Parts: sequence; C-alpha cells; structure tokens
Amino acid sequence: MLRIEVIFHNATMKKTTIALTLSTFITLSQAAQALELIVVNNYDAASSEAIWKETKTDQVPQALLSNENVARPTSPYSALFPKAFMQESLFAVCFQDCNQEDGFRLQDGEIHGRDLAKWDVVEQSNVYFWLNSYFNFLESKLNYRPSKFLKVMTNRELRDETAGKIMKNNAFFNPGDVSLSFLPASKNLLFKLMGGKINRSGFDPSVIVHEASHYLFHHLFPNSVNSEIGGLNEGFADYMANIFLNNPKVGLVMLHGKVLRNSSTEVDASGRLKTYAPNMEVHDLGERISLALWKTRQLANDKHELDRLVLDAIIDMRANPYSSIHDFKQKMLERIPTVVESRHLSGVKTIWETIFSGSTNRIQNTNFLESGDKAKTIIGFKTKQEIPEELARQYGIKAVEESNYVILHQEQVAANQQASLVGTESNSVLKSYWIVHDTSRNNIMGIYNENKELISDEQELAKVKGLADNVRNLDASVKEFSEKLKAFTELSKGKGDFSIAYKVKGTETFEYNARINGNILAGQKIEVKIKRKAIVGRILGLPEITGITLYTAPVKLAGVPEINGQSVIGYKLIMKTGTAVEVILDKIAL
Repeated sequence: MLRIEVIFHNATMKKTTIALTLSTFITLSQAAQALELIVVNNYDAASSEAIWKETKTDQVPQALLSNENVARPTSPYSALFPKAFMQESLFAVCFQDCNQEDGFRLQDGEIHGRDLAKWDVVEQSNVYFWLNSYFNFLESKLNYRPSKFLKVMTNRELRDETAGKIMKNNAFFNPGDVSLSFLPASKNLLFKLMGGKINRSGFDPSVIVHEASHYLFHHLFPNSVNSEIGGLNEGFADYMANIFLNNPKVGLVMLHGKVLRNSSTEVDASGRLKTYAPNMEVHDLGERISLALWKTRQLANDKHELDRLVLDAIIDMRANPYSSIHDFKQKMLERIPTVVESRHLSGVKTIWETIFSGSTNRIQNTNFLESGDKAKTIIGFKTKQEIPEELARQYGIKAVEESNYVILHQEQVAANQQASLVGTESNSVLKSYWIVHDTSRNNIMGIYNENKELISDEQELAKVKGLADNVRNLDASVKEFSEKLKAFTELSKGKGDFSIAYKVKGTETFEYNARINGNILAGQKIEVKIKRKAIVGRILGLPEITGITLYTAPVKLAGVPEINGQSVIGYKLIMKTGTAVEVILDKIAL
C-alpha cells in the first residue's frame, strides 16, 4: 500500500521574486525519511478572481502554494529509470524525459533548496505529490490498486506529427506505452494579445487526477470498441477528480480561475442542456456522465460505496466490449438502490433517464451471417500511415500502419441496423468479417469472424477495430475521400480553397502501375511540391504540408476529378515532419 504522511503548514508569502518567494517555504526536514516539496494546494481557492490578477502566464499565485512533508520515494533511481528520483513501485515522475537526469540536485536526500524553488521542480513535485495522494485514495477508499507501471513526464517537449512544433496547453494519457504527459503552457505573443493566460497542465491537481483516471480506466475496461466509451472515459476522469478534490469544477488552476468543465451544472459552455445525442464529441458526452454521477453522489448515503460501484459497473462492462453509454446507465441504475434511500430513488432515476433517454440497442437477428454468397465488390481502399521513428516512440505507436480492405456486401438487419461483409488482406492472408453497426447512434454492435463467431478476444478486437471504424463511417469516409481528391487536384493547379494557404513550388509526372480490381493499368503519379504560406497558414492552424502525390488510373469514375484524361484514385500527403498519409482506391464496382 502506498502511504503518504502529509503535514500541513500555514505560511505567508511576501511579494518578491519567484526564487525568494518560494524560498520562504523551504526548511530542510529533520525527519530521516521525510521529503519536503512545494506543491499547488488549496484547489478551492483557485476559483477566486482576485488571486489571479497579478499572476503571469505559466505561474501560480502564492496563495495556492504550500510546502508539504511526504515520505521519500520508495524506489529512487531504480533499475527501471535509474536517472529518476521521484520514483515509486507504481510510477515515476520525470522532467521532460525519463532517460535524462532530473532537473534538480539532491543534498542529504533532500532536493536542493534553490532547485526546489524553480517552477520546473514545483511542477514535477506537484505531479508526484498528487499522483501519490490519488493512488493512496484509490487503495484506501475504493479498494483498488492499478497494476501497470506508469511513466509520467512533466513539461514534456513533444512535437506534433504534422507541423513538428512543440505541443502546448494539454495533458494526456497514452495507453500505447502507459504514460502520462504534461505539456508546457503557451507563451507566444499572439496568445497573449488575445488575452490568454494559462498554466502548465502539471500545475493543476484536477488535471493531474483526471489524466491519472484515464490510466485507471484503461485497467477497468481495456477492450472497448465504441467511441461512446471514450465519452464514458472522459466523464469518469472528471468524476474521479471531482470526488478526490471534493469539487465539481475541473481546470481552475490551469485556466487561471476559469472553469474548463463543471459537473454540477445542467448546461454546458455552449448553452446546451446536458442531454445525450448520438455522435457527441467525447468531452461533451463526458460532461453528461459526470453530471449524472455527481448528482447521484449528492443523494447517496455512502458516497465512497457509490464510487466503488462506479468502478464495479465499468469492470462489469468488460464482458461485452461492444457496450455503449446506455449499458453503463443500465448498470448504474441496477446498483444505485443499494446506496440511495428509497425516497430519493425516483429522483435519481429521473436524472439518468433525462440525460440518457432510451435504452441499449441490440442486434435484432443474425440472418446476415448466411448471406455471404451474395458477396461482390462495392468499394475498397489501401491505406498507409508513416511516422518518423522518433515520433512513433514518443507517441508509443507503430511507425508504419497499413490496411487493405474491401466492402463486399451490405445488408439491412433491422431499422437503424446494418451488417457489412468486409474482406481484408494481412500478410498475404485474406480474411473476412461481418460488422454490424447501429446507424442511428453510430455504435459498433458486433464483429463476427469467418466461423460466424462474435469476436470478444481483446487482441483480435484491437486488430479489427480500425477496420470496423472505417465501415461504420463508410459514407462519411467516401465523401471525405472524394472532397480531398478534388481539393488536392485543384491545389496542384494553383486553384481552390487550399491555394489561399499553400503555394505550389513545382510538379512532376511519372508513370504509375495503378491497380483496380486486381488489374494493373497504365496510370500516372503526379508529385506536387507544396509550401505553406507563413502568415495565413499559421493563423488558420493548417499543417505544414511539403508535398502531395496524386495517383491516377485510365478508368471513368463518377464523383472524382480528372488529370490528363485519367481519374484521380488516390493521394499521399507528406508533412514537414516526415509523417505521410496515403489513401488509394483500388476496388470499385464498375
């Protein structure tokens, strides 16, 4: 069990330089196993506008800082990350990169006083302190201890895959390498001119707990298929921050006293009532979840027991990886009567039925499994995404991702339910799957293998989920593909909407062996060198594209542009960072 011994001190900070201000908190601990840290505390006080008036971007008001004595790390400089001091058996908190030295010095087992006063060290200490406190809370109050080691990086310099610029003003959990990243805050002139003030994400206790709760959710329900569960993940993360800090507001420190999301209000920032609608953005859907949970908690007799039941409900969803948000609603309604008095039950049920009206949709029949003999080519694509090795390592993903799929048959199962027979080739082996999706809510309802068995294995689901996503959004994907072909073809001629932000620097045409329905045709490959116009491109936030390749074939296809008398059947985008995305149409019903 992780144990933390915290001694709270009251201290008054004088208005002086940051080094002198923070040093007023520093007194070397006399306890042999104690470590003194300066952390961002008093989260409730962050909502006061007065304390932020003289606070600069990327800093924290004196009123929110305190020095805390905690037990020293149990695994400093261990074999896993030998350069990281703030390391426990469950996690390590590193400055920027766990492969480099800490950004502070140690003196008699304590962080050197002058180093302790640096904002970089305050952030790293803050993340370590709150993660330690949160994991202790999970174990002592909710009887849960995560098992996967968590790598945490503060003020991390992570470049985006399109423009190569350092990403800012964010924090995220990456399940690919089980890591948390807290990114730096924006200090650019344009941001300041627009009145923006923002702190590093690692300064905010609510953001720290929110991101750590994504890590927790990954333990509870690692094999989910539907994007709606991404909304549950977001709502759960907000709720866990709410209950840990006993405050329904998230983001108060990061946004200089302003609220990012508030689980106690029935209306969101855009003025909409917090009720469910299909295809919601995950954070919007998450606000509905955290609202229902927070309102329920206010009426619960044993609040920590309700919290345990929330974890239990999510774990229970593992049995059905195709679960939707309404499955979670149903599981909560089954559990709520054990922690809410009967006189409040009708009110709690009304909350859930109002926010999430309706019930879970199930596959009406499986007759489609017997109609494979009707298979014929409808449409098929080859896709490839390449990311430089360094970026791939940073994001914890593969450097090259390829897919080759064809939709062979589609059948209406019931109202708002459609089944698609999809073929895909991997390592020269052709496999087919039946994918059923809810067309009204855009949920994947089931994926069946060639033996007509519903796939539930986590590893197999991970392989075919991307395929299912392509099919689920087929109409939108085909429309987007056609629009990009048109826009890129126009840009190659110096025309169209993209010409406002990009300039053509040169074009070359080569012979290309196009493949349509297995037939090799004499096509063309047009390579276009592109440069983003500095001012317009930056203002619009468009990626830095350095090249576009267009692929053509001597066939007549409706709805796609032509170059040199041939139909454009695909494109490849090349970014300044070396990231490349390629999509080519290679199967079509002619």
